[in-house]
Amino acid sequence: MESLDVIAKRIDQLSQCLGPAPAIESQGENLTDSVLSAASFLPSASTGHLEDGSDRSNILDVFERKEELESYLDPSYLEEKQDIRAKEIYINTIANDLAGTFETLQKIKTLEPTLGAEYFRNLPDVSEQLKTMTATTVEQRNANELLEESLVIAMQRYSEIQAGIKGSLKAMTDRLDKLEERLHERKMEDKDV
Repeated sequence: MESLDVIAKRIDQLSQCLGPAPAIESQGENLTDSVLSAASFLPSASTGHLEDGSDRSNILDVFERKEELESYLDPSYLEEKQDIRAKEIYINTIANDLAGTFETLQKIKTLEPTLGAEYFRNLPDVSEQLKTMTATTVEQRNANELLEESLVIAMQRYSEIQAGIKGSLKAMTDRLDKLEERLHERKMEDKDV
């Protein structure tokens, strides 16, 4: 009974939006009452003859489409439509990716006989050699890093030694300059005497 109440409310909302039909307004009933009274005539109408004796063959066509009408009256109909619209938007969004994936799969399919050829299956297993080469490369890299560190340390030590030698040479030059000055002073004293 709840579903009938929901449908009745929806029909009332629709009739408020559209306005009441003139035939219904004159009889003083709402659209829901009209639908319910029409439902009482449906069993006799399904046989093709109405109570007034008239023949209505298109009523049978309406009965065939009753599931469609029920889906329109279903409260979740709009939500389903929105879900379909959301799916449509999603599909349109990823359409380019899907096309690219499809092209890639087609290329793979055309290359499959080549990739599955006998000469590819008979390739020797070189995984152990690759592991050995990788280990050797790692060892060489480590040795190169140690050599580089030792060269940096040697260059730093060379710079320190060079700075020390320059300092010693400067000190010796200063001493020689002082000695020359003294010698020059003595010579001048000796000349004055």
